Amino acid sequence: MKRRSFISLASLALPSAVLAAQKTISCRVLVVGAGGAGLCAALEASSRVRDVILIDKESFIGGDTLISGGYFNAPDPELQKKYGIADSKELFYQHILESANGKGNPKAQVRLAEFAYPTLEWLKELGVVFEDQIYQIYGSYYRRCHKPILAVGKAYVQKLSEACLKNGVQILTSTRFVAFEKDADGGFTVQAVSGTDVIEIRCRALVLAAGGFGANPRLLKRYVPDLNFYYSDSKGMGEVLESAMKSGVKTENMDFIECVPEGSYLNKYSARIYVLVHGMIFINEDRHRFANEGATRKELSSALIGQGKKKCFTIVDNANLNLLDKLQKKHLYQAYFAGQVWKADSIEALCEEINVPSEAVKRSLEEVPAQNRPKVGPFWAVGMYPWVHYTLGGIAIDEEARALDNDSRPIAGLYAAGQITGSVHGQNRLGGNGLTDAFVFGRIAGINAAKYAK
Repeated sequence: MKRRSFISLASLALPSAVLAAQKTISCRVLVVGAGGAGLCAALEASSRVRDVILIDKESFIGGDTLISGGYFNAPDPELQKKYGIADSKELFYQHILESANGKGNPKAQVRLAEFAYPTLEWLKELGVVFEDQIYQIYGSYYRRCHKPILAVGKAYVQKLSEACLKNGVQILTSTRFVAFEKDADGGFTVQAVSGTDVIEIRCRALVLAAGGFGANPRLLKRYVPDLNFYYSDSKGMGEVLESAMKSGVKTENMDFIECVPEGSYLNKYSARIYVLVHGMIFINEDRHRFANEGATRKELSSALIGQGKKKCFTIVDNANLNLLDKLQKKHLYQAYFAGQVWKADSIEALCEEINVPSEAVKRSLEEVPAQNRPKVGPFWAVGMYPWVHYTLGGIAIDEEARALDNDSRPIAGLYAAGQITGSVHGQNRLGGNGLTDAFVFGRIAGINAAKYAK
């Protein structure tokens, strides 16, 4: 690549072995990663400046948001009051702070709590239709989860991408980010690869929103050496995160990960029946309930990892199952007819199906609070294994979504949002806060990137 007069900032330099650019394009704001955070950033930036480009290495947009459960945490006192739930942004912040356990950036955590409800209303204005219901999901700690009517995360991706295209955002798929360099004029030069072409993208402001590293065994081994499995339902490989680290961008909390109980790494179909806390129980092959199903995800992750290779089951009742969306039910029935999920009219009959003594399971059921206990048949069971679902560490940011250098100073014009960051959740992510984080800080990053680009 042609060298130019860069500022003396060696920590933000392209690797020496870069390829010659075959094409150069320019824009005001470049967003890397077309998941929820990236789409929000591109939309907010394009509402304020022209010439916004969004790139993604995949041939499609949506990232992990597309395959998420779709649950979005936000206090909504008016809706929650209908169900006898008291909530506020102050209580939400308290839960986030307790969950973080002294890790992360408290100012960013305050911002998450403050902007969750306004972002929920913003999504509604874009056309996302939510159920008139409020949920407490796996690891959410409190009943404040909202869910779109459309299955999983499709509604968000659909409405955000529609709005981005309407605003003139240029979306380039199958375009892989390689590295970036800060120019003397305060902008950035980014190297990307599209097919066999090497592209040089010059931008005023840069937003990194390319996800975590849950699907990268090498990085997992580096930061979580005691982890004895590398199964993941995430697509995040962490290439953009690694590039930022090599360029002198600060990271934090890289050794914290989140696991969930999945049933698909040995099976053809993924049956997610652990999502809703009520009417659910976890048992292992020793016939013991090995975790409090309503605990934090950190506690649940530790319990799952502690089971090692023991065979475990999620058991739910039919009332729980009826709250799943159509796509989740489809996957459940596919697994059922493939012989990977079991169903019976009673707990006794179900235990016989999965070859677990029913008396021991009944004793375990007595440990579950009455309101959370599976009690409405038929009952369902799925074999489960721990999967890496979310990596909590990444780029250090402040409350304005500005990426920080290794001296904890904001890097002018560089922003980050979503799972690529490590400052929002600390040691534990509340269930439903992944999308809240992505959308809130995606918006903040896009707004501030546009201001900088002006």
